[in-house]
Amino acid sequence: MAGYVFAIGGDADPIDVIRECAEKGVYSTHLNSLSPIPFEGTLADYISMKPGDNIYFFCKRRCYGIGELVFVGPDCKYCNYPHSSRKEVFSYENISDALLVDYGTESPDCRWICTFKGAPYFFEEGIDIDEILTYRPYTFKMLRAFWKVSFIKLGDEENESLREIFLLRHQREIQTHTGIFPENSNTHLAIKSKDLTNYIITPQDMLYTCTIGNRAKHEMALEATVVYDLCHNRIPYLGSWNYVSHQVIASPFKPIDYMDKIDVLAIRYLPNTCIPCKYLVVELKKDLADNDTIDQVLKYVDWVCSEYAYGDYGSIDACIIAAEFADNITSYYHKVAQRYYTLGSHPVRNNQWHSLTLLKYTYTNGEIMYDDATPHIVVH
Repeated sequence: MAGYVFAIGGDADPIDVIRECAEKGVYSTHLNSLSPIPFEGTLADYISMKPGDNIYFFCKRRCYGIGELVFVGPDCKYCNYPHSSRKEVFSYENISDALLVDYGTESPDCRWICTFKGAPYFFEEGIDIDEILTYRPYTFKMLRAFWKVSFIKLGDEENESLREIFLLRHQREIQTHTGIFPENSNTHLAIKSKDLTNYIITPQDMLYTCTIGNRAKHEMALEATVVYDLCHNRIPYLGSWNYVSHQVIASPFKPIDYMDKIDVLAIRYLPNTCIPCKYLVVELKKDLADNDTIDQVLKYVDWVCSEYAYGDYGSIDACIIAAEFADNITSYYHKVAQRYYTLGSHPVRNNQWHSLTLLKYTYTNGEIMYDDATPHIVVH
């Protein structure tokens, strides 16, 4: 399962904040900006949450856990009030009666919530980040880049390492049921008692205020929509995926602001397992995709092949989604959109990769629609 690490800051004692979140089993990110990265990026993260994903908190160099997202009603995440995904300013007075969780005058900035429980518990004692990163260090990718964001999403392997070190360091607490934050079901019951139809998180409200004509205003708005559509198998050309994340690190470690990031990375598992068998690399352009876009997505394909797929290009699909494509992109696609690779040793198997799909998107009738624009390629 994936994992989410939430940064706790502000004027209040962060341990008190973590204790309150653990007791209620609810967390909401406080947004103080309507700019694309915090607003649409945070929405994309909530959209990808699934029951069973783990929850952790981070403050002052220490990480606290472990929680697990759970169904409360039909989902594990909701709009905190109807239409909260619209990029509009709301007043507390106008939304107070419709709130799922009341955070007082800060409620308009607490737009989405997620619901969870201890798994097995939220432990009172945190673990220093240095101790975490030295435990199976090769598995940590996103946690090393946790910087200037309210929270991050961890992949399966990284989450498993973080979960393991918590279980190892808190064996006594697990055995004695001590040193854990208490939990109370009242908030979950209050949420479940409401008609949650108008609280389900979708990208439609966001698109209502983040599109112009038939295009997205910002690539982050398109990114959030693609994450939703991949999670719900709404892009027929790409199929269904078990794990979907955005802004995944795709370069050797260096200063955070200069790190390359894959717009969207999706993973499919073997049936009834958590064993990855297919990867999808998605590059997004709200306007024009050109030859440089092909170079960019192929660079990420090479990265995923070496870092995740153990040299097997055949386990990777790639896609560029754009409003339009340059006139000369077909000839360049035929020239570079392929890879030759070998697998095995006795005998050696020579293979050719040519799994780059081009999709043209259009915003119409409140939704993003996709049309196949992939040039036909002849396999020799």
